[in-house]
Formats: sequence, C-alpha cells, structure tokens
Amino acid sequence: MGNIKYKFQKIKKSYLGVAGILLLLLLAAFLLWFNNSNSMQAMPSMIGSVYFDGEYRIGDGEWQQIVEGEHIPSTEGDVTLRGNFHMLDPEGGYEGVYRYEIPIAFFLDHINLTFYEVGSEPYVMDTENPLYGDSLCGVRWEAYTLTSASEDMIEILVHNPHSFGNETAIDEMLSKTALWTGIDFENSASEKGDTQRTVGMIMMLISIVFLGIALFSTLIHIKSSKFIWFTGLAILFAGLYFSYHAEGVYFYSESTVSNTTILGASMMFYMLFLCILITCLLKTMQKASNIAVVLLGVANAVFFVLPLITEVCFYDTWAWWSVVQLIANAVIAVCLVREFFLVKTKKRWLYIGAFLPLTAFVIDVTGTKLAIWKGGVISQYVFLALVAVAAIMVLKFIPSNINAAAKAKELEMEKIVLNAKLAESRISTMMSQIRPHFIYNTLGSIEQLCKMDPPKASDLAHNFAKYLRGNFGELDNPKPILMSQEMEHVHYYVSIENVRFPDMTFTFEMNSEDFYIPALTVQPIVENAIKHGLMKLSKGGTVHVVSYETDTDYCVSVVDDGVGFDTSVLIDERKHLGLRNIRERLKVMVNGKLEIESTVGVGTKVLVIIPKEVRK
Repeated sequence: MGNIKYKFQKIKKSYLGVAGILLLLLLAAFLLWFNNSNSMQAMPSMIGSVYFDGEYRIGDGEWQQIVEGEHIPSTEGDVTLRGNFHMLDPEGGYEGVYRYEIPIAFFLDHINLTFYEVGSEPYVMDTENPLYGDSLCGVRWEAYTLTSASEDMIEILVHNPHSFGNETAIDEMLSKTALWTGIDFENSASEKGDTQRTVGMIMMLISIVFLGIALFSTLIHIKSSKFIWFTGLAILFAGLYFSYHAEGVYFYSESTVSNTTILGASMMFYMLFLCILITCLLKTMQKASNIAVVLLGVANAVFFVLPLITEVCFYDTWAWWSVVQLIANAVIAVCLVREFFLVKTKKRWLYIGAFLPLTAFVIDVTGTKLAIWKGGVISQYVFLALVAVAAIMVLKFIPSNINAAAKAKELEMEKIVLNAKLAESRISTMMSQIRPHFIYNTLGSIEQLCKMDPPKASDLAHNFAKYLRGNFGELDNPKPILMSQEMEHVHYYVSIENVRFPDMTFTFEMNSEDFYIPALTVQPIVENAIKHGLMKLSKGGTVHVVSYETDTDYCVSVVDDGVGFDTSVLIDERKHLGLRNIRERLKVMVNGKLEIESTVGVGTKVLVIIPKEVRK
C-alpha cells in the first residue's frame, strides 16, 4: 500500500513539474511579446522616415498645434490635419519637407482619409471609395503618393464613422506614418507582431489539447469535464484574439472585414465562455449568474445578426456589447462576493481569481474609452495567466479524476452485482415465505372451517389470497413501498396465524407510517418471532410491532416474549427466515440496517433502522 502511495506521489510531482515548465515557457513568451509589443514609433526604414508636423482642428473648431505625445481625439467629430510631411535620414538628421516618389504608408484603425493638395484633385482613402466598396471597416495599411511638387501645406480630413473603440486612431496614424518601401516595409510591419502571433498560435494549440482532454473526460464520465470544455474554449478564443490583435495582421490576412469580425467575435466568445466557466464554479448563486450568462448569449446573437439585416457595422455593435458585458460582469461579480462569504471551502481562492478577468475587462473598456490604450491590453495579460493556471489545474486534477472515474466504474459494477443479488434476494424471500407446510396447514384450516364456520373460512381464504398476492407481487417490485402498505401485508399474515394459534397475541403501535421500506421486511420478522420464539413456548406469547421516528431515522421494532437465544453465539442467518435477505435489501435499497437483541427466557427484539436522508 505504501509503495502505491509513493508511486502516486511521484506521478503527481512529475505532473506539477511539467506544469511548472509550461508556466515558465508561457512567461518567457510573454516577456518576448512585451518587449516587442505594439509600438507607437514609426516603422523602421533603411532610407529614412517621415513625420507629419502642423496643426489640427475638430470640426469647425479652433486650430491647435500638433504636439508629439499629446492626444488628438478621433471620436468627437471629423478632424482636419494641416501641415507637411518632413524627412529624416536613417541617422535621424532632418532633411526638409518630404516630396519624393516613394509612397507614404498610413495605419488606419477604422478611419477614412481625404487628401487635399494644391493643384490636385482630392484623393479619397475611405470605405466609400469605389475601388474598395464598403467592406473596409477594420485595421489596415494604405499607401498614398504625394502629387504636388510644391511645399505648400497639405490638408488631411480624418473621418471616423464610429463613436467607440478607436479613440487613439489619429495618434496611431501619426506615430506610425512611414515610407512604403515595398516588401521591406511589409516584412518590418509583420515582424513587429510575430511574437504575439506565435503566442496566440501556442494558446490555440494548447486549447486543442484541452478540448481533447475534455472529450476524453466526457467519454469516461469525469464530473469536471465541463470545466475543461469551457476552459479550452475560452483559451481557444483568447488565442484567436491574441493573433488577430498583433501588429501587421493585415499582411497575413488582407480581408479587412474578416479580420475585424474574427477579432471582435473572439473577444465576445472568450468573455462568454469565461462567464460560463465562472458560473460553473458557483454553488449557491448559480441561478442569478445563469440568467446573466443566458442574456449575454442572447445579446451576442443579436449583435451578430444585426449587421446582417441592417446597415449597422459589426464594429459599431462593440460599444453596445461592452455595456451588456459590463452588466453581466457586475452580476457575476456580486454572485462571487456572496458565494465567497456564504460558502466555507478551501477552494475560495478560485472566487478571488475569477475576479481577475472580469476586472481586466472593465479596465480595458475604460482605458479604450479614455484613449489610454487600444483594445484588450490588460485582458491579454489575463489570457496568459488563464492558460498557466488552467494547465496546472488540469495536470493536477485529471489524474485524480481518472481515478475517481475508475472508482465510479467499479461502484457501478458493484451496483449491478448488488442489484442482481437483490433480485435473487427478493425471489429467495418470497420462496422462503411460501413454505409448503404453511400452505398445507392454511388450506387445511380453511377446509375445517368450511364445515365448522363457513364465514370464518371465507375470511381466512380472503386473507390467504391477499397474502399470496403480496408475496408474488414482490417479484416485480424492486423499489421500496410505504410502511402502511407493508403493514397491510403483515395484518394478512397475522390473521392467518391467529386462526392456527388463537392463544397468541399480536399488537401494533403505528406512530409513523409515512416512510418507505423494502417490501417483505416486517412480515418475515414477525414470522420469525412466531416460529423461533412463541412456538417454542408451552402456550401463548405476544408479538408487539411498533413504528416511530427520531430526528435522524425511521424505526420499526418487533418484540416477542418467546424463548429468546444467546446473542453471544453467532447467528446462522441461513437457518433464520429471510434474515440475510432482509439485511441485504435494507442496505441496498434504503441504506438501512437490522439490529437484534435477545435474552434467553425473556424474548427477542428486532430493530429496523432507516435513515431519513433516504427519500425514494
């Protein structure tokens, strides 16, 4: 036994070691991504770079100087930029106003540009451009070649068709303005997001492993499989968001509208499955959180369908979705708080951890609205933490759950065996009750009474028929019956024996009959009291049947004042009528037990105890 325990501990440690290594790899990937995260600096160029210098105004407002690092709002109306592009050499030296043939690259985060140059027609770079159609709602790079040779100021009209989500769009466009140097530029832009995309792909691969484990767990009926399913799905969509939020994704997937849809949908589904996962952790507050999750799922469906049947862009539904998600988060957070204080368990730290992604989302929405950052930056940190913690939990709990599943399988097999024994017990009990000499004696009594007292013979025949019907009926009744029904059968039997042994006395005190008991439990005990107790007396004798209840149990006692026996001598249950069968059926059907007390020359007491917790 000790060797098995040692091996189990060794296996457990090896799992935790793997989890630790996985955690370190994830942290290393995170650090690499952090060091190469989206920068507000211009894309590098071997031939130098450009920047825009001038002033701006919102709508028809006052002109204001463009200051590097200061925020220009992009959701308060159209913004006009006025000024010039200036050239820097590769070493950072100033070369003057930029007027060359190399196009300028603009990073457009759901914004449209219209260029006005002296002596040239306005150039429209937006979703209404006939060359592109109306499906360019998303993040993309576009190039523009300056057409004017003069150094007159250029005006750029920035139009943002959205009111939420890209508050920093103009800041990013100005900070990332670069020279479009062909393939070199595309490679440079793509490389900025390589690490983040790699981490996203790793997360998606890990999610596939989780989903595979979840499928295996479901097939072998592990109870916690639903947690693994929802964790795997949450990690899958977190990995998708990671990948499509990376720099340069436009050069990997040039379908702008698809990129936007995948990015938004991945965050929506990540939060949905995360909320479902948190709800599964709750024990006492599931109803409110379930309602919140269902309504969130319905709202998500509406936000997906709305762009298909109306002119509303999918991106514009994100603001509404954020509000709905915040409300759902608030409801679930309240449930977590109440659960934390109501449920005293060692796993309460999970409730604290569940606050992390909910809080991260609130911070991200606030940060996006206030133009502190763009998108789910904080949530991405939580993504990594979720994967690490989930990996440790799965590696820790799966072995124990497999053992639990194996034990459950064994218990199921034992239950099948017990049910088979129970069926055999019922047949054995029935057969033991209908002893041939008992039938012969009863029929003989009926024959004699037909001559001496026909009405009494009729009553005896009626009770005998009821008795036989009760015994045969037990063959098809694997479930417990009410105590009141069991006592009917006892009365039929006693009425028969009273005819044969009129000097015997039977008394009943039924203080409680509204509970369930295996059929043919009390009647065999009464028969046992007659056969082994009263019949060995010279005459008479009494059997007293009492039912009552305590705070925890229902009890039935059968007391006789027969000859009794020495309880220190092991009872041979094979020689006692149905005793072994009664014990087995009580245990299997109602988790009950049978106790026997006896004193030689005084009598015997048999006590049936059925826990109240068993409700059939």
